[in-house]
Amino acid sequence: MKYILRKVVFGILLLSILLILLASNIGVNGSKIIQNVRGTRISSVDDVKTIISAVENTMNEGFIGRMGFVEAYSQVVKLLGKKEFSDFLYVKDEDNYLHTTAFYSGFDPEMLTYAIRVKILQETVEAKGGKLLFVIPPIKYRTGNTVLDYGLPAANPENKISELMNVLTEYDIDVIDFNQYFPNQSLPYQQSFYRTERYWTIPAAWMAAREIAHWMEVTKGVQLDPDGSLIGPSAFDWVTYPNKMLGTMGLKTGKNYIGLEDFTALWPKDPGLYEYLCYLENGERNIIRGDVYDTLISRSTVEDMPDSPDKSAYTAYLPGIYLHNIITNRNNFEGLRVFMIRDSYFSPVTVFLSPLCGIIDSIWSDLEETIYQMENYVENQEFDFVIMQIDPYNINADTFDFYKEEAEIRMDLLGLTRTPDESTGN
Repeated sequence: MKYILRKVVFGILLLSILLILLASNIGVNGSKIIQNVRGTRISSVDDVKTIISAVENTMNEGFIGRMGFVEAYSQVVKLLGKKEFSDFLYVKDEDNYLHTTAFYSGFDPEMLTYAIRVKILQETVEAKGGKLLFVIPPIKYRTGNTVLDYGLPAANPENKISELMNVLTEYDIDVIDFNQYFPNQSLPYQQSFYRTERYWTIPAAWMAAREIAHWMEVTKGVQLDPDGSLIGPSAFDWVTYPNKMLGTMGLKTGKNYIGLEDFTALWPKDPGLYEYLCYLENGERNIIRGDVYDTLISRSTVEDMPDSPDKSAYTAYLPGIYLHNIITNRNNFEGLRVFMIRDSYFSPVTVFLSPLCGIIDSIWSDLEETIYQMENYVENQEFDFVIMQIDPYNINADTFDFYKEEAEIRMDLLGLTRTPDESTGN
């Protein structure tokens, strides 16, 4: 009888603790959950799944004490000396850099299809007087340089990147593969990539922005920053913050497992004046006006970072993930109109290019067809430049989810066929 009573008491205590945790987390995250789902129309099962996923992600990210649990597990994994983390969520190389994993990355027979879709996008842009640039950021994995324990399955998209760049070049599409730029003499590997983040460093993003600005100058025959006061090295305060960086990958493994790293920020000396318009998932709009630190950069994200970081310092540049945002340079209304199809790789790049442009209008690259039919949006707007940047680890059909029917028709008219999968003969 006492045994059963102890079980009942334990069960009641456990249930009470869980209910208190649930209530506390709902209290902390309730407003965010309401904001994410408010105004969302439910017309299909997929809509319900999307709402559930949004609520789950918000609860997980804001879970009280979440990092404490992560760090406890992190310490155990470190003591065990494991080079893979949480069932191969990430793997760690001999230089202590985290890499995403992939057990098999086969030949993609759709590369030609992707190129045709981008070509049609280019023709649409050029018909309205604009120019298209296709960009791929660099990857951390480097054959010959990245050393892993035998059998660790780090993702290596080098072959896919090379194949895609080749076929786009064959169709006379302007491309920049930043794997050919980084690392370099000015920015060696250790300064081009974070150990704990998948993206390039802020100095690498700045160098990439300058290369894109040069391309725009050559293409338009203009000078955007002749004295270097807007995007030159002297236009920024270069500040290195020791042990302030724990990237999005490191936040999942914990600092006990991977350690903290330094973060070098480039803070613009000229604060400028901007309007930042963001479209939220629920259809609402948020507008912020002010200087670059009011709108596009959150210095406090870095400078007020706790000893145990709870977010990546990288997110100081263009904080938040919005399906669609528009940056207006209020000091340069007549400047270049730029449209970007991008993701987080380009958040700091967008900030660095903002002083050179009048408007930068951008949508999230893997979500473009969930917000608008991108074809209609581009065809009904006039842009000087359209820049398409994709995640180098996500070269797939979802990334090129536009002009699908038009591409099929053109391939049939030209008698083109997809390259067969050499591994299967199909």
